[in-house]
Amino acid sequence: MKRLYFIILLSTLFTVATAQRVTRTYIPHGAFFYNSQWQGVPNASKASYYRVLALDDKGQKMFYDYYITGQLQAEKHYISINRQNDKYTVLNGVCRTFHKSGRVESVLQYKNGKANGRALSFFPNGNIGMKLSYRNGLLDGPCYTYTEGGRLEYTTIWRNGTKVNEIKGGKDHYINKNTNEDEFCEHYRHDEALLMAQSKSISKARGNNDKQKIVEVKDTKTTKENLKMDYKGSQIVQGTATTDDVKSSKGTKKESSINLTKEDRYVANIKYPDSSAEKTEPVKVEKSSKRNSTQVRMFNFPYLLSMLSNDNERVKSLDVLTDISRKFQLNTSQIIDGFGAQKEFIYHHNMSYDVQNSNDKITGNNPRQIGYFGTALGKMLTIERINIFTWSEEEMYHIAQEAINAGYKPLGGLDYQSTNGNFVLEPKANSTNYGEHEVVVTFTHQPNLYAGLYHIQMDIR
Repeated sequence: MKRLYFIILLSTLFTVATAQRVTRTYIPHGAFFYNSQWQGVPNASKASYYRVLALDDKGQKMFYDYYITGQLQAEKHYISINRQNDKYTVLNGVCRTFHKSGRVESVLQYKNGKANGRALSFFPNGNIGMKLSYRNGLLDGPCYTYTEGGRLEYTTIWRNGTKVNEIKGGKDHYINKNTNEDEFCEHYRHDEALLMAQSKSISKARGNNDKQKIVEVKDTKTTKENLKMDYKGSQIVQGTATTDDVKSSKGTKKESSINLTKEDRYVANIKYPDSSAEKTEPVKVEKSSKRNSTQVRMFNFPYLLSMLSNDNERVKSLDVLTDISRKFQLNTSQIIDGFGAQKEFIYHHNMSYDVQNSNDKITGNNPRQIGYFGTALGKMLTIERINIFTWSEEEMYHIAQEAINAGYKPLGGLDYQSTNGNFVLEPKANSTNYGEHEVVVTFTHQPNLYAGLYHIQMDIR
């Protein structure tokens, strides 16, 4: 019965989806919506999946499908899309589907809407389920069926859709006798660790939202009146002051250093870059340049890690976050509403987030941004995630190196410097201290995501 299920799954796989590698809680403007039967519906409230169109690195048409909860469900190349009934969508090229955990579920090659070439299916535990071979929409060639435990159960030979032979066991001729691996299979699972980490991050964020966690603020002077917040354009509004006018709640620089908090001392030790370095040329996103690296203060990973991992550091006021972010030359700000009490306070330079169209917009040279996501009560935020965006490859690798120096290692043991900015770092040892949390750091760089910027996401595990 399992073998029949896998054959049906792969032979009828016409439209499957992927969740963009975007972890914000916004469905992109212009997304297509489908119900559980892959029939088109008008909006998200009736949908089980949503679809986002894109182009791959070669300029070929593809789309990403997502579970409505945000996890990647599939990525496929196509010729045409049917928005009313997805079974009439015409696929062409390699298509992958994913379990909700982020593990690869299937890989299938198409040509002009018909299965043509190799096809794979995987169990939820990651083990191979079946290896099939198609020609012009029909099973043709050797097919291998595995048990969930990884044992080759059957070898079957097909010719033009007809089974001509089947034996128990057998030998999988796709496996290289020198490496003991199926290179095709491994090639289409190379990013599985990254996808699993992102899926876990999304699931955790959704779980926190469902619980509607409320932050307990210990400031008895705080009232609903003086903590009222909203956003107007890209300015945070508190009475009549914007973020450019906000002063530190701890007073002026004339105060004695004895009274300074850890945040104040940190802010005081960060120097503004030379203001003459600021440019107003037309929009241009460069990959990296050592010449420009001295113009801005790079993000400090150890300090940001302490803000997120330590319960005593996670609750920050808007004033403190503003002061810290301004020292990184991030002087413009927004508040982005999430689910319930969740919000993201973002600070940026030469970029912004377009809430209506759900995308990042570049407005000048060398764009950078930091976002603090969490549960808000008035002007206090309990930080649950930190998002960093940068134009600079050098800065991205600087953050990664600081993390490694702090005891992090690449997930899967891969060479992170050869991944073009797509890898995951995790702590080498589990935290044993009370009130501390492990933080996983996900690096993402895709031409069609985040305006092509490098994205570094820090999540509590």
